Amino acid sequence: MGAKTAKLRRHQLDRFYKQNAAPFAIKAPRSGWVKEIRQALGMTMQDLAERLGVIKQRVERIEKDEVAGKLTLHTLQQTAEALNCELVYFLVPKGEGLQKALEEQAYKAAREIVRSTEHTMGLEAQETSRQSQQQLVETLADEMLLKEDRRIWRTKRENPKSSGRNASRR
Repeated sequence: MGAKTAKLRRHQLDRFYKQNAAPFAIKAPRSGWVKEIRQALGMTMQDLAERLGVIKQRVERIEKDEVAGKLTLHTLQQTAEALNCELVYFLVPKGEGLQKALEEQAYKAAREIVRSTEHTMGLEAQETSRQSQQQLVETLADEMLLKEDRRIWRTKRENPKSSGRNASRR
């Protein structure tokens, strides 16, 4: 996908998510959707098992796996059909959207590049000021965004457990 096409697609997807935010805010029930819907329909595990063509213990495993995040999409699709439901599958960007995520990633990559370069220069007693480093980060990040430089995605990924911090752009 070309740079202009990718940027247009990011813009379209960001707009789509903003316009349709309400369904994405829905959280799954603690017991999982399969059990919640099965019980709401007055269906026993045995009833669902027969509709799926499996044994009751498999339905129990499906419900536990859904809550644990281990259920495959294929099994979830089959179970949805057996419950007379439609499976809706989405990936929803965290934060302010795809464009903002790309910008934050570009700044992260630029900071890593500048930090690595500054380390080498420091060893040679040629380090630059913090202000100069920040200007270089901003210039490099903007350049990487403009060119959709692949180095944007070659940085180390943050530990998901510690990613609660929001990376600031500047």
